Amino acid sequence: MTGNIPQALERIFRSVLNVTPDTDVRALSAESHGGWDSIAHLNLILAVEQEFRFMMTPEEATAAQSFQQMLDLVESRT
Repeated sequence: MTGNIPQALERIFRSVLNVTPDTDVRALSAESHGGWDSIAHLNLILAVEQEFRFMMTPEEATAAQSFQQMLDLVESRT
């Protein structure tokens, strides 16, 4: 697992959502980012599970609708 969770999560979000370097990734949410559709969400979930080596419950995966919510989830599970 990566030592710095926020940085690792930011890297995942940038890669999966294909955002520009000047985008404030930590402010992203499914509601605010047009590219965050159901497929992107699934890809985020899979990438986070692989990076941090845990499986999300369906409820956790559904509830993680922003960078901050995903960060909170990862920090609670690692």
